[in-house]
Amino acid sequence: MTTPENFRPLLHLFGFMALLLLSFCQSKPNVESELLEKTLAYHDPENNWPQLKARLYLSSADTAGLENTFEIELDNSTGYFAHISRQDGKEVVKGVADGKEFYLLDGKQDISAEEREKYGLKPEDLKWVHSFYGYLYGLPMKLTDDGVQVKEAAQNEKIEGKEYRVLQVTYDATVGSDNWFFYLNPDSHAMEAYRFNHGQPESGEYILLEEEVVVDSIRIPKVRKWYWNKNNAYIGTDTLLKAEPLTSYRI
Repeated sequence: MTTPENFRPLLHLFGFMALLLLSFCQSKPNVESELLEKTLAYHDPENNWPQLKARLYLSSADTAGLENTFEIELDNSTGYFAHISRQDGKEVVKGVADGKEFYLLDGKQDISAEEREKYGLKPEDLKWVHSFYGYLYGLPMKLTDDGVQVKEAAQNEKIEGKEYRVLQVTYDATVGSDNWFFYLNPDSHAMEAYRFNHGQPESGEYILLEEEVVVDSIRIPKVRKWYWNKNNAYIGTDTLLKAEPLTSYRI
């Protein structure tokens, strides 16, 4: 598919399309792990994620330091979602409202086929950003969705010399196929890293989390640094610059 301007190398991540259904399902109580309960209590102590209404201001930087800024709007109570970016001096919006897709170019819905191709205003582009940001910025809360299988690893693991408790996550075949590992601080149970692979340990990537932004009492990691599993090479950094209440929709 055509790469929108702010999709740096992370676009090819882990066959993320395999997880598309996760960001479209409503979170439901499905907690059978005591360790998952503890990290949920740390990150979302008031269970506000299902009703969260927020605008997130984000930045992505690649290995060369090239940075792109954009916004994500979420209303989890209605399923509203919008991804807002800028290209060629134009505001590019793709989203979902009332269960229907919408696309805006400088506020207009009358968009030519050429413009839709150039600016990534197509269903597959919307589906990707909806899945990517709806899932990653909803962790660990998204681990309570249907089709997610969570178990606690028998042993702790170390990343960069620090020891963590580990949640191992797989998905029903209709949801996804990758293996995920979430690394939790043994004292606070904060999620401080995660890793995924496609069945082989050296495939996929791992992500180190730094700092937090509190959004409606939800602790969301601020900085996400991405690395290859195969050689520990740095890929890029995503940063949550700020967040504010969502008071209006784009459409």
